[in-house]
Amino acid sequence: MATPEKRQRADARRNYDVLLAAAKDVFARLGTDAPLEFVAQEAGVGRGTLYRHFPSREHVFAAIMRDSADALDAHARELLDAPDGGARLPEWLRHFDRAATEYPGLTGHVTDDGSPVAVTCAPMKASFKRLLARARDEGRVRPDVSAAQVLTLVGALPKDPETGRTAKPYLDVVLEGLRITT
Repeated sequence: MATPEKRQRADARRNYDVLLAAAKDVFARLGTDAPLEFVAQEAGVGRGTLYRHFPSREHVFAAIMRDSADALDAHARELLDAPDGGARLPEWLRHFDRAATEYPGLTGHVTDDGSPVAVTCAPMKASFKRLLARARDEGRVRPDVSAAQVLTLVGALPKDPETGRTAKPYLDVVLEGLRITT
């Protein structure tokens, strides 16, 4: 028989998982400005339970972004190890764009220094910075843009109102603009 302490931990983990799933659903449907109370209602828990697990909206966003940020970090590190990694920078930026548009409005939080989302995304941003530097060293990318500027630009591209994804041809224009022209 489980001790009350273990049951509480299992309940706490279940509540966390239910809240995270509800947050993903609510923010995917309504955007990141949706009231947090909607998340608690969708999860079937009280506001106190929500705030015990996620003290702020930023903490919810950080938890949502964790898997995407980890996957983007792994992808950037994979490209850094690949012989043609610098040439594959557009591939990574398309991956970032897909992840960034999954939850409308979340991308702006990636570049806010010190926020829980920025802390969660820091390894991914560092790996991207190294990937961009490699592409720049290989002469594939113009030298006058920083990694932070590129991520901010891609995150701010206009979205298709029907799909929430980046509207065409904006990402292609950015990718072309990053290339060195002779």
